[in-house]
Amino acid sequence: MQQRLTASLAMLSIALLGGSASAIAAGLGPMETRVSPQGEAIAFWWNNDDDIDPEGIWNIREGEAPNGNEYTGTVEIEAIGDPDDRLYRLQWETSEGDYTGLGFVEDGKLLVGYGREAEIYGVALYKIEDDGNRLDGRWSLSTADGNVGTEKATGGRSGRLEGEYRTVSTDPGRSESSYDGRLTIEPDRDAYQVTWEVDDETYRGVGLRSGDWFVVGWGPGENFAVLEYDLDDDEAEGRWAVWGVRNFGQEKITR
Repeated sequence: MQQRLTASLAMLSIALLGGSASAIAAGLGPMETRVSPQGEAIAFWWNNDDDIDPEGIWNIREGEAPNGNEYTGTVEIEAIGDPDDRLYRLQWETSEGDYTGLGFVEDGKLLVGYGREAEIYGVALYKIEDDGNRLDGRWSLSTADGNVGTEKATGGRSGRLEGEYRTVSTDPGRSESSYDGRLTIEPDRDAYQVTWEVDDETYRGVGLRSGDWFVVGWGPGENFAVLEYDLDDDEAEGRWAVWGVRNFGQEKITR
């Protein structure tokens, strides 16, 4: 998460890398990799041609916040950026408040990170590989104009998602960037607390595991959350978790 959480995030200078930035192959598409000149894969795309396109306006048929409050409203979902990235912007207008988010579609799921009354937030989505020893991911944030970065995390413990990983990442819209960091994942009941340490900066998030996928909502302060929708044509069911809150929220939507 090299980009600073300020209005200039998308314009971060690669000078922070001390001149060590490597050229990363561009032209990412389904079932392709981004590879460094040293031959190290940066990330992998697992687009499923059978995935449902969630674009449109959805009605919240049932909604319950972690505090037990019920809510109604709408969710507008629109595709942004490169179509191969499968990135969507979400806008909720509900009786409990208005929120925005970013999500990736994979395996019939819309996996979202969103801001709770925060302008700056992000989403990171990882495919769990090698029984948890490797995470291949991509990420974006609200100031990245629909661009997507990559992240490969290695060094986890076999059979366990939680643990410490070494990361190699690129920034959204800056495929030539390449920088190292550390990722820590800690269980918190059915959710996970996530911490990145990059270039003397620390970023935090809350994550959900969904099969072989791990999605994280992250941002500054505590105003961010994570959500998983299971898509089924014109219906979807979701569960969501908020940073620092132990209970889950639930949501059913139709269009």
